[in-house]
Amino acid sequence: MHAAIAPAGVLVDERRTLYRLASEIFLPGAGLSDKLLDHPAVRYELGRALAGYDQPTAEMLFKAARIDVRDAAGIDVVSDSQATQKLLTPLRIIAPPGARPQVLTEADGERFTAALALVGEAVELFRRLAPKMSDDLLAHLDLFVVLKSESSGGVVSASTRYMPGLVLIDEPTTAIEVVEALVHECSHLKFFDFSVAREFLDGALAEQSDCFVNSWSKAEWPFEQAFAAWHAYTSLAQFFRTCGSQDLGPLSLLPKAQDRAAEIGRWLLAHNDALRSDARWLLHELLEVSPDRDDEMPPAVNGATLADVSLVRGHYQLAPGLRSAQAVSGRTVVAKADRPLDFFWLDADSSWVIAQLQDDSATTAATAMVAAAVEDWAASEAVVIRRLTVALESLESEALVMAREETFQSRKIR
Repeated sequence: MHAAIAPAGVLVDERRTLYRLASEIFLPGAGLSDKLLDHPAVRYELGRALAGYDQPTAEMLFKAARIDVRDAAGIDVVSDSQATQKLLTPLRIIAPPGARPQVLTEADGERFTAALALVGEAVELFRRLAPKMSDDLLAHLDLFVVLKSESSGGVVSASTRYMPGLVLIDEPTTAIEVVEALVHECSHLKFFDFSVAREFLDGALAEQSDCFVNSWSKAEWPFEQAFAAWHAYTSLAQFFRTCGSQDLGPLSLLPKAQDRAAEIGRWLLAHNDALRSDARWLLHELLEVSPDRDDEMPPAVNGATLADVSLVRGHYQLAPGLRSAQAVSGRTVVAKADRPLDFFWLDADSSWVIAQLQDDSATTAATAMVAAAVEDWAASEAVVIRRLTVALESLESEALVMAREETFQSRKIR
């Protein structure tokens, strides 16, 4: 289901493309590597800049990324003796009231070595039990932290959207509890990436939505947290069906996951106004519920619904200060020169239009775009005009392109 929206590699590349565009806007010429753009601390600093807070410097980003790690079956596990101080922000975010979590590091000697070995064993177990799921979810994990059990305040596992790509777990005793934490938290990490690169949540509507109150702890969750919890419990329920005779600990959520996912899912179906197309589709598919007719309607416009289309304004140009970047998937992300920056992911037709309007100081005639699109899209002129009209109207509505009142012969599409 995830891959039907975007395979893991495609989604990660799209997320990198967005952060790379942000870094080029704030730090022209910095040329950050993929590894730096993936680092949770770097993404945290760029996220603060995108939200209108302090603008980062290259030195700040390089410093934020300096943390020693050890490999555990391909997973970077934090080993830095100064990690508690370096990761103070996420530790404060996930800490229960009154707790001050401390990171288990190489300074703790054999205790860290044992935890590192257990994490490696868990990663291999995950890949053996659920190879497709592990490939899908572990692609979004960039930094793994083990907390000292006496300091964690009862945190079993945690992640935070403020520092995406980071997973923290309490000091483990068995490999299967680490696997469960990976399934749970990496599902959140995948949701974070979906949220910045695909059509998932309408932030304003999500903030206005009712809260979900669960039946097992009576906790009150805002809409975004409820969707993230449903997504994680659904992943846990799927993994539970594959983990066979594994001995589970008393705190395991795996046996409860299906019931909890169903409970949250029913609530989401009744409170789905804040869901955008990809999230709505995923919800219906995983709950095996027939979507509303509107959800089934394809976004493309056809002759039956758009009988008369004309490009009555014949010259277009990019809005001033617009910046764009294209992912490997062909999708384009654009940023408006506002503060805070406003980002938009474009569909294929709108991406094509942006590519034609490369210079925001020059205009391009609609006739020229039609001629080029007829060739590039291998479509008739009537179909091209229809598609270009939809794309240009969408781009104009978001003030990404501007039209000049010129003459272009109106055509009736039959």
